Amino acid sequence: MKPVFCMAAAVLLCLTNAAFADDDDFPSWRPDNAAATTITGPIIVQPKRLHAGNADFPLRLDSTAASFKPDQGSIPAHVYAVTSPVNPTLLNGKKLCGDTPPTWIVVVPQPPLGLELDAFTGAEKPANTASPGLCNTFTYVR
Repeated sequence: MKPVFCMAAAVLLCLTNAAFADDDDFPSWRPDNAAATTITGPIIVQPKRLHAGNADFPLRLDSTAASFKPDQGSIPAHVYAVTSPVNPTLLNGKKLCGDTPPTWIVVVPQPPLGLELDAFTGAEKPANTASPGLCNTFTYVR
């Protein structure tokens, strides 16, 4: 019976590792402000999706911005278009931008270990944090 148990445990361990393989290269970011703590919790940013709470936002990299924020430094922000109008309920019954689905998500690195995520609801691509449609700003750390 013991060899069967050991084999079953080994198979389960392999399957568990395979299930998490997609996120191995993309570690999660921990919330670092009230909005991130109460709305998204930890997030995972991948090239084609943002995972927040138990939801995924499909993304397409639209462009980079060298000066999206005045204190951004030399690391460019990434401007993502949300490719499908999703507005899932996240933590505490809240949504990323309230009742309106986000249309743009801008990921701004905050070296050495931080990340800012700005969500917009406007049709026009945001050029900076003063662009129309900014609905929320979330900050994260590793």
